[in-house]
Amino acid sequence: MNFKHFKAGMDDSGRRLDRVLRRFLSEENLSSIYKSLRKGLIKVDGKKCDGNFRVSEGSDLQIADFLLDQKETIDRSEKTKSPLLDDITLFKNDFILILNKPYDIPVQPTNSFKGKSLAEIVQEEYQSSHEMASLSFKTGPLHRLDRKTTGLLAFSQNLQGAQCFSEKIKSHEIQKVYLALLEGNLTENQIWEEKIDKSEISNEQGTRRKDSGRFHTVSVNSDEGKMAHTEVTPLSHGLFWGKDVTLARVLIKTGRTHQIRAQAGFHGFPLLGDTAYGSGKIDSKKWGQDFFLHAAELHFSPDNSLNLPEKISASLPKAFENILNSI
Repeated sequence: MNFKHFKAGMDDSGRRLDRVLRRFLSEENLSSIYKSLRKGLIKVDGKKCDGNFRVSEGSDLQIADFLLDQKETIDRSEKTKSPLLDDITLFKNDFILILNKPYDIPVQPTNSFKGKSLAEIVQEEYQSSHEMASLSFKTGPLHRLDRKTTGLLAFSQNLQGAQCFSEKIKSHEIQKVYLALLEGNLTENQIWEEKIDKSEISNEQGTRRKDSGRFHTVSVNSDEGKMAHTEVTPLSHGLFWGKDVTLARVLIKTGRTHQIRAQAGFHGFPLLGDTAYGSGKIDSKKWGQDFFLHAAELHFSPDNSLNLPEKISASLPKAFENILNSI
């Protein structure tokens, strides 16, 4: 019987063997993995092991070659870095990769998009550039951006980076600032604070929008949903096809799904072109985008453990600049 050998990386150390294999052999279910372990089709350092065996960095995982999905065994030397990543990478270290996400590229794979998602592109680059890449760790996005939202997006580069970044978001040690082009004439600073519920529940003080087959409801003074806190500062004003528009700086203190979009629509200032939340349709072929929301800044606590600068900024996409110059 022929075995293929894989060396465990730093992020595999201390993990249960069955969990490492579950990620590595993604097409196999857990019962099949246990059966392969019992039959000796999977070994560690030449020995049969149970699923609860703890893997060490440098351990030699031996797997019968017929168990392996060919997609998982592509030689890393055959993979090349995506030209797109060269253009949009703003920061990278051993812990975190930060990109300036383009318009209309999904973060995760989706059936409606024919090309590769950013998650797939980043994972391929990670595997090609890490000779000792973890068997169980996969890089992934650490927060959400909608497909048509542009700007700063962070990906993990190791397990420590993923865990630490996520903890800092939860403890509000990372601040996210957006630029949003809103319908209407917003003249004063505002704080939007209400509960956002993704269910179909609505009441007299709520509004319901449908987007991509899902309902998102903003309810005020309701027990439904989770609290969202958004601070909005108007920066400039103009006219777009006879409509008042406002360029606003938006600081979010929470990270709810569609937070800015849903709250902006609820308060009467929907994102220009965001038909899901109350705006009219924009001709994307003419303007290059059909709504305008950009993750412009990430602010980090100065004593962070990820060796990040205190601030990272992302320039506006050309289409966003062009529409600002026209109003």
